[in-house]
Amino acid sequence: MRNDELPELIQRFFTHYLSAQRDLSQHTQRGYRDTFRLLLGFLAKRNNRTVDQLTLENLSPAAVLAFLDFLEKQRANSSRTRNLRLAAVRTFVRFVIGEAVGVSFIAVGHRILAIPQKKFAKPVLGFLTRKEVEAVLAAMDERTFSGKRDRLLFTLLYNTGARITEALQLRPRDFMHRSVHLQGKGRKDRSVPLWPHVERLLSRWCRENKTGPDELIFTNRLRQTLSRDGAAFRLSLAVRQAEQKCPSLKGRRITCHTFRHSCAMGLLQAGVALEVIALWLGHAKPLTTHGYIEANLKMKEACLKRLTAPKLRSHQKSQNSSRLLAFLRAI
Repeated sequence: MRNDELPELIQRFFTHYLSAQRDLSQHTQRGYRDTFRLLLGFLAKRNNRTVDQLTLENLSPAAVLAFLDFLEKQRANSSRTRNLRLAAVRTFVRFVIGEAVGVSFIAVGHRILAIPQKKFAKPVLGFLTRKEVEAVLAAMDERTFSGKRDRLLFTLLYNTGARITEALQLRPRDFMHRSVHLQGKGRKDRSVPLWPHVERLLSRWCRENKTGPDELIFTNRLRQTLSRDGAAFRLSLAVRQAEQKCPSLKGRRITCHTFRHSCAMGLLQAGVALEVIALWLGHAKPLTTHGYIEANLKMKEACLKRLTAPKLRSHQKSQNSSRLLAFLRAI
């Protein structure tokens, strides 16, 4: 392999570095994969050659900046997504520098590593009230396979605060007596209690669909894995239907992750300590959980009631009593 052959370097990056050396999760590796599928297609088109003909020379700082610009302007990606793609490229560049494939790339690589992350506005966390959650769940038709599955899935998300990827990989073996075992980011395991009726619904669902201990619970009609996009699409249909009876849902961006925020907000408003909520959600740092306080308007209103408003003296009376000021106003 020549040192400048980009495809071979990327193959080694995935097979040896990400998988064998760093042992990253499949979910993380798929994120890197998606980045490089976009990047390679962009570089091939930019240099008017096939992907297999690309070299390290084609991976220049100008090309990376153009790729990031392409993501935002042509693919309409957010700044957050742009930063994630840049992080994947940076990881690859560090790998190439470590491989010592050529002295000439070291300076170029450091220029790529110097490309900054883009600042972006962090919106207040969106969440659903209990009434809104009930409206969305009620819009899912339990007379159909998909509707029954959807109601169970999103009820579970609201109960546990699980990420959609955590819920979609659940198997019957992950459920114990009134609790579920979740594997989150960074392979952090946690157990979350279940409402008794949710546990009964899950048992009935697995029994009716003859789901084995090692088989996925949430699948499509063909017993294939239900994807995140598939779950998001089903949720959008339910929200559209629920808007007719719950007007507060109109015009809002509601995703699968909104149910995670709704669970956390419900716990917070019930008086559960932030440290417990952080453990419940599997946050690596309790500081992450502070975002729910920022979004909780009721807590802010309660704090405002404890704050005594300053007494302001009115000068209107003294002004009116002054004949001189009355004279001046009348001029």
